[in-house]
Amino acid sequence: MRSETDPVRVDPRELPVDSFTDPDIARIAMVRMAESRAQNYGKFAQMVSEDLAQSGDYARQAMRLENSVDALFVQCAVIAERVRGTSWEVIGEATRMSAAEAEAKWGGAEARWRRASRADNTYRKQPGVHAAAADRYLTTNAPHQFSTGRPLSASLDAAAHLTGRDAAAADHAFAGASCTHCSR
Repeated sequence: MRSETDPVRVDPRELPVDSFTDPDIARIAMVRMAESRAQNYGKFAQMVSEDLAQSGDYARQAMRLENSVDALFVQCAVIAERVRGTSWEVIGEATRMSAAEAEAKWGGAEARWRRASRADNTYRKQPGVHAAAADRYLTTNAPHQFSTGRPLSASLDAAAHLTGRDAAAADHAFAGASCTHCSR
């Protein structure tokens, strides 16, 4: 069996739509949202560095970014956690609230996400297209200084038959793990 760090080439656009699991789709959506947020912060930095702002623009744009970015991104991350089996207790601890508060805050969004059909959700409708875009972002735009340059699609459940990835073992390991970057 291949290691998750071995280089694997997967073209997610060639994978059958039905082969993408809910955790795959949630992870694809989260990476695409992170990419969008990074672009918005990049535009903000450009505005500041090129002094393109008018009076009040720094604060106005920062508030717009804070209000639009954080809440939706955290919601997307919580949904991705839930579809991979993470408990409300763990999510509550990670977000500094009780399990009941976490479920009250994001439970409805998770339920709506689970009920969404392909017609309702572009990530469910074209997961391969979005995974390929996420791969391009992760492997060419250097989103993070610690990036391995490894495409998201190599770790998707939908590609497990191509990569030799043990999806069940990965999901089991994920349920008890925390990101070393996030715990700093």
